[in-house]
Amino acid sequence: MKNEKAKLPQQVLVINSDKGSDKISVELSTIKRAALTLRALYHPLRKTILELIQDNGESIVTDIYKKMKIEQSVCSQHLAILRRAEVVTTRRNGKQIFYSVNPKRIGEIYDLAKSLAQRTVK
Repeated sequence: MKNEKAKLPQQVLVINSDKGSDKISVELSTIKRAALTLRALYHPLRKTILELIQDNGESIVTDIYKKMKIEQSVCSQHLAILRRAEVVTTRRNGKQIFYSVNPKRIGEIYDLAKSLAQRTVK
């Protein structure tokens, strides 16, 4: 018997449109992924990591954690979050992984955040 996670039913939020005849279905997992992506950028340590990578063009984890004076495991965990959010890209050279900033993705995230912030209820 394989050790598999049970698939949970997709949680969907259904909202009636302004006209009442149409319904809008929102997959909550999509909203969760979007929130995690926004949170990837909104963290002081990850912001510093991104600035360091940007200043160097690309960096390996060893350079980052030594310059920031943090544990390697902490640095790797934060890089993994940035990588999942596609905020950094990677290039492998032998055993080394070089990280670089993905400006296109950051631009997409910023545009979305800006749009959401302009519609915030006051």
